[in-house]
Amino acid sequence: MQLVAYANRLPVTRGRHGWRPSAGGVVSALRPALEPRESSWIGWDGGAGDLPRRVEGLDVELLPVRLSRREVDDYYHGFANRTLWPLLHGLVEQPVFERRWWRAYRDVNERFAAVEVDGGGLRWVHDYHLMLVPSLLRRAHAGPIGFFLHVPFPPPEIYARLPWREQLLDGLLGADLVSFQTETYRDNFVRTCARLREHVRVEGQTIALGRRRVRTAAHPISIDAAALAEGARSAATERSLRGLRTQFGSRRILLGVDRLDYTKGIIERLRAIEYLLAERPELRGRLAFVQIAVPSRGEVREYRELRRNVEELVGRINGRFTDPGGDVPVHYLYRGLPPERLLAYYRLADVCLVTPLADGMNLVAKEFVTAQAAGGGNGALVLSEFTGAAVELRDALRCNPFDLEGLAATIEHALALDEGDRRRRIERMAADVARHDVYWWTEQELAAARKARSAA
Repeated sequence: MQLVAYANRLPVTRGRHGWRPSAGGVVSALRPALEPRESSWIGWDGGAGDLPRRVEGLDVELLPVRLSRREVDDYYHGFANRTLWPLLHGLVEQPVFERRWWRAYRDVNERFAAVEVDGGGLRWVHDYHLMLVPSLLRRAHAGPIGFFLHVPFPPPEIYARLPWREQLLDGLLGADLVSFQTETYRDNFVRTCARLREHVRVEGQTIALGRRRVRTAAHPISIDAAALAEGARSAATERSLRGLRTQFGSRRILLGVDRLDYTKGIIERLRAIEYLLAERPELRGRLAFVQIAVPSRGEVREYRELRRNVEELVGRINGRFTDPGGDVPVHYLYRGLPPERLLAYYRLADVCLVTPLADGMNLVAKEFVTAQAAGGGNGALVLSEFTGAAVELRDALRCNPFDLEGLAATIEHALALDEGDRRRRIERMAADVARHDVYWWTEQELAAARKARSAA
């Protein structure tokens, strides 16, 4: 069956040697679904006017949507990332409600839905940037329509603050299947529809719109576990790991890997480490925290402020706890890393700190346990209870990232765990990720969308 994916960006980047497939994120999740079948991807071209229809290494037709600078500012930096992002993440930051941004968001969604695609098949719409697209597609498309939200969906009392709440709900209800990362997010959506849309009737986890039925589902997204495990054992990763072990010597390594985003809890994590070093002087010089912070949304004011605050806090901790001639306790890397280098850090770490304040899933947790198991490691995973991953990875050490002293105590507990206990936890979590990998997720999503359409 033909498959057409809709996502904010096309899955390619331009390098020194031309166009190539992008790495990570939605791209890694969707490639297993798209490449084995006739498929297309509709997305913003990033401002490139010469984007080819096909890129070597990616067997997907690329259908670009071209946006002006003003549209990008209002639709993407404005409504998507300053209105919807904080709202959907439970008001970690206050959303900004700007009518001009809403109009741009509506107009851009119409542009995405208007892209002509030959043939029928499944239309698969992704994430908060395109929440109006399902209903726009329904006007002209007779085949099945699915929507997957990669981020959280908040309780109705939070979502209800959005001035355009009905329009977005109606946009999503144009799909045959609306899917979420967890049962909680799915239940929030169903309760929100029941509270805010008088014309709908909730039947369990199905929403009835007259004679049409919209199914909802919880399908936790995952990684290509087999490929990541192979990469973790590669010669390039082993070389990188040897260099890191030489660099850090006998110190215990704490690791954080995140986009630089206020939802990821990086500030709270740093404060917990500062508290731990202050309360446990014997750990100074024996502990190193490596924070990899991938640059993100630098055009948005809140993100520029976050970067400044993080860097000031890193400087304060290092100034406070670095002995003369000694190494700093916090190694802050504000950049993305090559895959083999990132996998080497995963294998090096004694404890991986995945402590978002809110997160749809968080694939770093799944990558860490997979890389650790592939290398025969016994690292511990400290995982925020406010991530989708916490529902699946039950052998992680759960934490409340808002509780500074509690988080510090959990880190200390992770360092003190028996080696055999740590190894058994890692192996059980990695086995679960391998069973429910990205291919499993793909099949769950596509089968449910087809079933929902046939039953509608």
